[in-house]
Amino acid sequence: MVMASRLAACESCRKSKLACDHQQPVCSRCKATQGVCIYRTAPFKRRRVEKPNLKSPDPSPSFNPRRNPYPNPGYLGPSSHAAIFKHITPDDSNPGGIFGGQEDSNGQWDGDGHLLLQGADVLKHLLSLYSLSSMKELVTFWLAKGTNLALAEPFVAQCTESVSQLFESHDESWHLVYARRLLQNSARPLRFNASTDIAAFSSQFLDHYARWETLGIFFAAVSRATIDIPFFPALYTTDEQLYTLRRLATKLSDFALEISLSLDCLNDLQLIVQYENFIVHSYVDGDQSYHSWRKLGDVISSTFALGYHENNEVKADIPPFLIDLRKAAFARIYSADKNIAIFLGRPPRMNKRFCHFQIPSCDLDTRSSYKNNEWDPNTVAGYRADSRWSALCASLKEEIWELLQDKHDPACAAKASAIQRKAEEQWRALPDQFRLETSLKQCAGNPFERDFLAHVRLNHLHVLFLLRLLLLNTMTEPDIPIIETAGQMLALVVEAILLRDQLTNSGTGLIWKVAYYGLPAAGIILLALLKQHSHATQNISRTKILRDLSVFVAEVQIGTIVRSGDPNYALLSRATQTIQRFLDSFHSDAAPSSVEPGHDDGNDDWAALLSQDLWDHEAGFWQSLADHPSLLAVDPPLPSI
Repeated sequence: MVMASRLAACESCRKSKLACDHQQPVCSRCKATQGVCIYRTAPFKRRRVEKPNLKSPDPSPSFNPRRNPYPNPGYLGPSSHAAIFKHITPDDSNPGGIFGGQEDSNGQWDGDGHLLLQGADVLKHLLSLYSLSSMKELVTFWLAKGTNLALAEPFVAQCTESVSQLFESHDESWHLVYARRLLQNSARPLRFNASTDIAAFSSQFLDHYARWETLGIFFAAVSRATIDIPFFPALYTTDEQLYTLRRLATKLSDFALEISLSLDCLNDLQLIVQYENFIVHSYVDGDQSYHSWRKLGDVISSTFALGYHENNEVKADIPPFLIDLRKAAFARIYSADKNIAIFLGRPPRMNKRFCHFQIPSCDLDTRSSYKNNEWDPNTVAGYRADSRWSALCASLKEEIWELLQDKHDPACAAKASAIQRKAEEQWRALPDQFRLETSLKQCAGNPFERDFLAHVRLNHLHVLFLLRLLLLNTMTEPDIPIIETAGQMLALVVEAILLRDQLTNSGTGLIWKVAYYGLPAAGIILLALLKQHSHATQNISRTKILRDLSVFVAEVQIGTIVRSGDPNYALLSRATQTIQRFLDSFHSDAAPSSVEPGHDDGNDDWAALLSQDLWDHEAGFWQSLADHPSLLAVDPPLPSI
């Protein structure tokens, strides 16, 4: 007589001392109660008593790294061997996508075991220091302020709720058990067809189907929340406590992403986590950090590997919401590539010539028949509208960047005029409620809408600014149009600084607005004033300019928008020190106005030393500007507070 094999109860039933029907992957009791159903890998194995000084982790479950012997090729374009052989042996066995068949026969895929152990250890350490329910409250409070993760927006609240219920009472090796279960879930393909809705899609990575990607979204939200909420007594009351939580949440988000990527089965959820992880690092490490730059490169690589640079509309069996989500991912990644490339003065990595330019509709729940440059007049401010506008502006910025390579082409001016016409048409095509044509203070919208309007306007002005910068013969000779544009940019940035408590991040933070828009504008204005272009500044109030520059400097120096130790502090403090020297010189005997006409004040020699890189408004530019003869006679300002 053959004896029936003994079956282990799931952890939830075992701890509750209730009968379990052993259904996999979720038993009937857990399914009915929406509980998290976890089965141990070696449930009947006795725990070995270890020596007190032994620090090795519990041996159960074991981690044996196995890699798929046939690496996932990802998207293969028309020049690849696959495109040729497809005409010989068409393969229609995978209608759901090229990544749907990557799971092996027994449903187990180990990925990188070392990463998994590290991720489990960080998870255990984080939850031993901070309450999971308190972190949920932090994210919930952050969401209630009107902000969110821009691309993962549809899933953040659900992932937060799911993770907060995931970890129950624990024994010594609970973190290893959960790490294994999360990994097994991450190895499962995300299934969908043309009729799948967003609720059915998201149910594949929530509750007892939670994946490492689910944790990645949640802890990215925790990290971002600590940036926008400086005081939350349930978790932190001091800067040190805040930085500790932010650092650990970011680290766990990193591990969640890397563990998912180690499975070599890219999907939509992983790309979303990659993008949000990059944004987190731009806040935590700074916009000039090589780490952030590399993270952006990884996101772009995954976009190409998934084939999302191609036309998603023509792909079969993809639900409408997912097509729009992929368009949103492309739009945000494409615009981030252009903006960071311009900010750092480096070549962009996504070229429109090799992409199908696509932007999402303004509402995930409705498909729009409007073309790229057309808008529904009833569109409301939101992250998807921000994605559309940012990508449209980034498209023009790429064209400007390409013109920079042929600056001496006789047709350059004509092409620049054509781009300017496009920019003006894009601005006029916006819904009336999106065009900021008054001061920010006069806007009657909520904090999110105010911030959104400011960013829409700044992005438009930045396109015009770059066009005028392109057409300058030399940066040290700014003309009237660029000075006027710079004055508008600076005034709006200063107003955003003063109204920061009345703004909610609508896609870009205040520090980014200051560094990306404010510094170039301030630099051009200083150049105009230092070169004594009274004719060039006659159309803008010099008093207002000086007041805006003074506010700009004061807010940085007293630490209201950036403090010593913050990632972008070095860039902003260096620039504001130069601006302060100019302001001091303006009221001293060494002011530029005291230089007699025709007197050789060294401007020509200084101009030859100023960087001619039209895209460089960072350390090199401000250091060169600080060496202007009119500023050398002025004592340096007091150290920043």
